[in-house]
Parts: sequence; C-alpha cells; structure tokens
Amino acid sequence: MITDNVIKEIYKKFNKPLKNREDLQLDYFLPILKEFHSIEVSDEEIILNDLEEYNPFRRFLIRSLNAVLEFDKMIAFVFRNHILFLGKEDNQMRVHIKPEKKPSLFARIFGRG
Repeated sequence: MITDNVIKEIYKKFNKPLKNREDLQLDYFLPILKEFHSIEVSDEEIILNDLEEYNPFRRFLIRSLNAVLEFDKMIAFVFRNHILFLGKEDNQMRVHIKPEKKPSLFARIFGRG
C-alpha cells in the first residue's frame, strides 16, 4: 500500500536523476504497463497516448526521471516534484504533487522564502 510515509521516503531517497539510463529498468517496466496503457517510447521521452494532447503528464523526458519503482498494483515514475503512478492491472493513473516546504522561521521574519 502506498501511504504518505512511503511517498515521503520516495522523495527523500530519489531526489536526483540517476546517472545511467539502464538503472531505470525501462525495458522491464514498460512491457508490464503496455497491456493497459498506450505508451510510446523514444530515445529521449515517454508519451502516454491515453491522455489528452494538452495534459501536462502526457509526455516526459526520460532524463528527468529520478527512479521507476514497482508496487503491488502500481508502477511509479518518480520525478523531482511529482510522482506518476500507473496501474499494472488496469488503466488507472494517479499523480502525487510534492508539497512545498514551509518557510523557516528566519525566512518568515526576514521575508526570504
């Protein structure tokens, strides 16, 4: 189950893009997703053809991925500011937007942040 604590740990652990594209294991994850999602892959980007043309999550650069993780019923594409969850057993898609950090006391007092 994907809880808030799990999501916090994902953001903490995968805060930078991986150096090697092979570490993302896209060759393993994409065939699993193609059964329920219309996914197109090029050298530089992944396109989710299920989504409308102007949806901001329809296409993304592979180099901006921090990780790809597998859960029981979902596969998560982890980015710096959001996580895109795609269903393995259906065409479900969820997006988690990383909450902004609250400004520190110093920043609030002196207006920096």
